[in-house]
Amino acid sequence: MNTECHNCGRVVPDGFDLCHECTATLVKNLQQVPGLVSDILITRSRQDRMSAGLSVGKSAETALPIRMDKFGNFPTQRPLDALTNELATWARDLAALTGEDLDAAIDSRGLRDMVHRHRHSRRPDPASLSQDGALDAELAAIWLSLYADDLRRHPAVAELFDGIEDAIARCRKAIDRLPELAYKGPCPHIGYDEEQQPFSCSADLYVERGEDYVSCPRCWTHHRVTDLERTMMRTVNDQLFTLAEIDRLLRELGEPIPIGTLYSWHSRKVIEPRAWRQSDGTNSKFWMRRSDPALFRLGDIREVRISDAPAW
Repeated sequence: MNTECHNCGRVVPDGFDLCHECTATLVKNLQQVPGLVSDILITRSRQDRMSAGLSVGKSAETALPIRMDKFGNFPTQRPLDALTNELATWARDLAALTGEDLDAAIDSRGLRDMVHRHRHSRRPDPASLSQDGALDAELAAIWLSLYADDLRRHPAVAELFDGIEDAIARCRKAIDRLPELAYKGPCPHIGYDEEQQPFSCSADLYVERGEDYVSCPRCWTHHRVTDLERTMMRTVNDQLFTLAEIDRLLRELGEPIPIGTLYSWHSRKVIEPRAWRQSDGTNSKFWMRRSDPALFRLGDIREVRISDAPAW
């Protein structure tokens, strides 16, 4: 018997109220709850607005080390309490249906380790991630994420889906916007495996504007940002991109050029295409089809940016 998915309206051949795609979305959001809780605690402690070691003027009034609203309450507490209640309620309900021992699972070291592995702090600190106790919301969320098939078969899965998704959305809304980050390339640290074979960490590194150092979220190696920038620029300067891609890349690098200026340089032949991208994704040195986008060398754009700066 076919039914329609409660969330997206897709046809569900096996007759359940939630399709496999929406179930996967629910599981993914449940796995993100530990990181969401971490961000709530960061917002509450005002760490999301602390400078990254920059010298700034000191306010005449010392700010509280916690974030409160004008009534002296935590603006993130109510959404967090609602999320905890929602997740704990459905975890107990699912455990009753499946016969699982929820209390034993909550007390297990394995589930707590899973919670810590799913935490993603905006300022990673391996010490804090390993020492902070797991909250009920995190434990219930990760436990629920382990039972995707049982969640789909739950007789009230539509109510379960809406309740959990709404609670997560309210928590996300309560969290301040993350600080703007800039990509600084892959981590260059070289490690060695059990057979003493070298391998590159290669984790993506992002930093806040103005930071001098960054710690790799995977291997915890500290890097000087200027060294990363030099390495990245040597790599990308010779690569070819469309003007739209160059516009996004330069903004990411902190060297924005108006997209109109890029097209103006192209029309004035200040910059010339080095190749054209074909429909199969390969590059050709010759323009073969009208639909093939022109590709430009990033280093050429950056050189013109310096020499032609007064013109734009």
